[in-house]
Amino acid sequence: MGSIRPNHLWLALSLSCGCLPTNPIDDTGATSSPSSTSTSDESSGEPEGGLFACEGASACTFLIAAQTLDDRLDVYELSDTPTLRGRIGVDLKPDPTGLQIDGNLLDEPYGVVLADQALHVLVGHYPATESGSLLTFPLASLVADAIGGVIPASAYFDGAGGFTGGVGALPLAQQEAIFAVLHPSGRLLVGVFGNDLRALDWSKPGKLLIVEPAGGALEGRIGAFDLGGLDVPCLGAWGLSAVAGNRVALACDGSESVALLNLPSGLGASDPASEAAAITGCGAKLASGSAWTTRFIAPDGSGAKFLAVQSQILNPPRLWTIDSACAAVPSAAGVAPGFEELRVFNEVRLLRAASGGEPASWLLAASDPMAGVYVIRGGASPSVCGRVDGLDSILSAGNAPYSLAIDEEGAHVAIGAGPPNNPELAEGRGQILWATLDTTKLSECAVSVSSVIDLNAGRFAAGAPETWVRAPNVLTLGRRGGGEGG
Repeated sequence: MGSIRPNHLWLALSLSCGCLPTNPIDDTGATSSPSSTSTSDESSGEPEGGLFACEGASACTFLIAAQTLDDRLDVYELSDTPTLRGRIGVDLKPDPTGLQIDGNLLDEPYGVVLADQALHVLVGHYPATESGSLLTFPLASLVADAIGGVIPASAYFDGAGGFTGGVGALPLAQQEAIFAVLHPSGRLLVGVFGNDLRALDWSKPGKLLIVEPAGGALEGRIGAFDLGGLDVPCLGAWGLSAVAGNRVALACDGSESVALLNLPSGLGASDPASEAAAITGCGAKLASGSAWTTRFIAPDGSGAKFLAVQSQILNPPRLWTIDSACAAVPSAAGVAPGFEELRVFNEVRLLRAASGGEPASWLLAASDPMAGVYVIRGGASPSVCGRVDGLDSILSAGNAPYSLAIDEEGAHVAIGAGPPNNPELAEGRGQILWATLDTTKLSECAVSVSSVIDLNAGRFAAGAPETWVRAPNVLTLGRRGGGEGG
């Protein structure tokens, strides 16, 4: 089974998926930062060593890349001199060739949440292709033999279904439960696609799970909300994003719609099943038609609205503004003049929140036929209005940006890039880029990058699958607080 990428061998039409908007939900009614990237709460109880140790007085920023096709997580510390802290193998059904394309061998780590003392990872195809699990790693257990070393799956998994070293595995018993958002209560919100990605019929409704992760006094409890019961049923639920307050939104690719859900107040005080039963929500039908994708949404930072993006390979994209009542307003023009040839979109992330009369701005990753990172300017009629300069020599039709993550300050962007088509047949030289943003002319739709660092430069080895980068599908940023003794 292969990774979720555009024009995959599974599908006859273009498929594109991106990084998860996994920032904690802010109960005050506004997003927690100008970015929709996940950021964990700072902690004073740091592990004394390991991949996420932070030994200085200042907080440390980490980037976690989910290499879905290579069944691995890569962990970087983003200091003045970024470092690969180490890699975590998540190959629970090993393929000796490293290709991971035969039968039920692919585990596919996807949604990632860096919490206070644990790393939560959604594994879409373990124990079986149609049934995924949530893995929970205590941070103190994640210690590589050397900086940049690999923690193999055999360090915490016995190969026969048993986990050791404090690692927990919670079976979710759902098909493609791969999208995650961390709630301030410590609950995980998990979006379930609910369909077979290899099929062309995505007519089954998705679900939202409320999960109490393993490790607590009441561990392993799950509540499920069926998205098929909304006024506009959400079929094939794709992206999952925190919007504001106690609201989350999902893109619904099977029904070409979006769903907005209201979570119950006091989440975390009751059992997840009761909490899931108390969810309310609404849906908004977007434009329908042949081969449109409806997979990417992002908040505008005001707490009142969010952006939905539709794209396909034959026509320019469609952008929609959705409000808290699920009223969807289409943009008059999805692209500004000069960008009419844009087609397949892979990820959208909030760059700057709407504020002081200025509309929100987002960054957008695009592949065929104009690979690059682009600027969306919001307002009454959002549109793609500019291309981020400084990446042309790096990104191309054969090395397209797929996933994005933006830091809290909107000063840096991480980009996961690789072959947009059939990555399982690629050599494995994909990239994780870390670039400084110049947004001084953002009001003019002009953004550029400088100091672009390839975090995997010099690490690829043709005969070593543990170094391959074929599908960096999810990028998650997390910040942990420093202190004496780390």
